[in-house]
Amino acid sequence: MNRNSRITDDDETPAVSNRHAQCIGSVVWPSFLGACLASLLFFGSFDPQPLASQLLGEDANRLAGYTLGFFFFWLISASASALTAYLLVTRPPPN
Repeated sequence: MNRNSRITDDDETPAVSNRHAQCIGSVVWPSFLGACLASLLFFGSFDPQPLASQLLGEDANRLAGYTLGFFFFWLISASASALTAYLLVTRPPPN
């Protein structure tokens, strides 16, 4: 098929789906690694027990604090990665 021929919906679907999967993967994977590093650094210095007991009540354990902290850091990292991906996709073409 040459470049000027018309692409049907069936031919276009795998390429579009692959592009979306690649975009999602390029946001989720670095944000996961960033959350791992942030959790390691944060919880190396702070005890998660007070965090969990303030947010979930007195009966919460350390594991709940680790979980909340990790997902918080993952959300922040994913937001930063998504913003970067958005800015890369929407940049103006070079002249």
